[in-house]
Amino acid sequence: MLIPTELTLETRRCILRQPRVADASRLLSAFTSKEFPEYVTLGRIDSLEQVQDWIEDSRERWTSGAGYTFTAIRKSDQLVIGQVTLVKIEGGETWSLAFWTHPDCWGEGFATEIAGAAIHLAFDQLSAVRIWAAAATWNAASLKVLRKLRMNYLGDNQDGYRLGEDVIPTSEYSLKLSDWKQFK
Repeated sequence: MLIPTELTLETRRCILRQPRVADASRLLSAFTSKEFPEYVTLGRIDSLEQVQDWIEDSRERWTSGAGYTFTAIRKSDQLVIGQVTLVKIEGGETWSLAFWTHPDCWGEGFATEIAGAAIHLAFDQLSAVRIWAAAATWNAASLKVLRKLRMNYLGDNQDGYRLGEDVIPTSEYSLKLSDWKQFK
């Protein structure tokens, strides 16, 4: 199923919508923050042009139905606070979940809130049977979010993320539709 580009999701504190070029400066401030992880592709972006290219790529994935990236806007002040992405894998029954929040919003529960909204979308509208996610083994905050979302620990992958020659071990998690329905 293709999701319309104008679709927005609403959480208690956020509006989630397709990324816009107008978001680029705020996104760049996150990606270039000294706290933002360098082991992810976004952490290696260091110019507005690269952010704009990334936004265009995410919009193309959306249009093709291969993946959906939502920019999270805090309702109280309309500030971009992060993003959440779902990418189709394994024939479309499994979707990969990724999320991040701006370092100036860490510790406020936004990651759990926006990732939870994406999980609902995947199961309710994308016919997902399973959601898969991974985080660096040292990223305690992201791993805590995955546990709060009631995802099941699958194990550690010593060959997790690869960026060039860099290898980042990850902890992998999964949530099946049948398990999600039990606590929906």
